[in-house]
Amino acid sequence: MSCKQHGRLGPALVAGLVAGVISALVKSGFEGLIPPRTAETTPPPMLLLEKLGVNVDALNYHWLGYTINWGGNGVHIVFSVVIAMFYCALVELFPRIKLLHGLFFGFLVSVFAHGLIVPLLGLSGWLWTAGYQPIMSEFVGTAFWMWTIEAIRQSFREKQRAYV
Repeated sequence: MSCKQHGRLGPALVAGLVAGVISALVKSGFEGLIPPRTAETTPPPMLLLEKLGVNVDALNYHWLGYTINWGGNGVHIVFSVVIAMFYCALVELFPRIKLLHGLFFGFLVSVFAHGLIVPLLGLSGWLWTAGYQPIMSEFVGTAFWMWTIEAIRQSFREKQRAYV
């Protein structure tokens, strides 16, 4: 890794942190409009917490008459931040990763996460058995999520260039 690339990793990780939080909110909003599972199905982040021995019912808060579980949302946000930071750092080392505004990378993440890891952990069934609606929700929502990460990454890079 060259010194020039090394000097850009710090700002890339900061961009990834910001992009991860914001894009997680974008993905959550999208899933509110086009849910990836039935209302009766427990979301994979909640199942993961339960498998880790966390009492997910203790992680609820109430807002305007809604009961919201911050634990499941927290898992999604942490996942988003980790992937966004990884992506933003990886783009500094391998710029072609941002192919199609990062959508190709996002597609790979979605296939890997929802097509392999989540089913292997027993958090949901295999992706190809889900039907077209959950698949469409996951992949279109992931496209918005990834587009958001790349847009924020680009904005941070432009600001960094302006100050150099």
